[in-house]
Amino acid sequence: MTGIEVPLELAALLCAGAMAAGVWAGRLAANRRLDPRRAPASDPLGDLLKTENLAEAIDLTARRNAARAGAQAVLHGRIDQFAQFSEVWTQTTRSEVREHVAAVMRTGLRRDDRVALNAAQAGEGFTIVIPGADERAALRIADRLRRTLAQLRLPQLGSEARFTASFGVAAERFGDHAGELNARARRAFDAAVAKGADHVVPASEIEEIMLLPAPVPTASAA
Repeated sequence: MTGIEVPLELAALLCAGAMAAGVWAGRLAANRRLDPRRAPASDPLGDLLKTENLAEAIDLTARRNAARAGAQAVLHGRIDQFAQFSEVWTQTTRSEVREHVAAVMRTGLRRDDRVALNAAQAGEGFTIVIPGADERAALRIADRLRRTLAQLRLPQLGSEARFTASFGVAAERFGDHAGELNARARRAFDAAVAKGADHVVPASEIEEIMLLPAPVPTASAA
């Protein structure tokens, strides 16, 4: 059985027509895909760029920035070596060393951050108030200050003496007042000192432990 015989001219014409139809269909499909009036309802980019969605995202970002700007963190700390050296230093030497250390710490802080020296605190402590910072940012600042102070060398301590610092860090939570924020930072500082020299403890760490349920007594203990 042989196939149907088609003149060569007719075959070429049919082939060219099929190719033209294919090209036309492809262009039509592409134009329909690119037509913004025919964008699919599930297009994530199209939904994101809608005016109402953009306005909502901008409003959310503004509220987050405002909340972050209104928050603050507090660092309570001390230079661990001051407790042992301050007993043998003169009042003048003690003041010079404290002011020098405070100046070094201020270089690692922002313009609006405040450093207060607590002469009455054992170990010549200090308090740093950091506006617009959460606990994670405050922890980074404490670690940076700790590394900076570790490189400090003072003739009053000898050429080989190395500074270490202990920090307690707390960030403002919703409903906190200034006194509560300072108290949380103080409790974190006490936990850092209890661990020994050169430690940074966030308030959330000890608060999570305090909120853990009491262990269930075992049968053997009963």
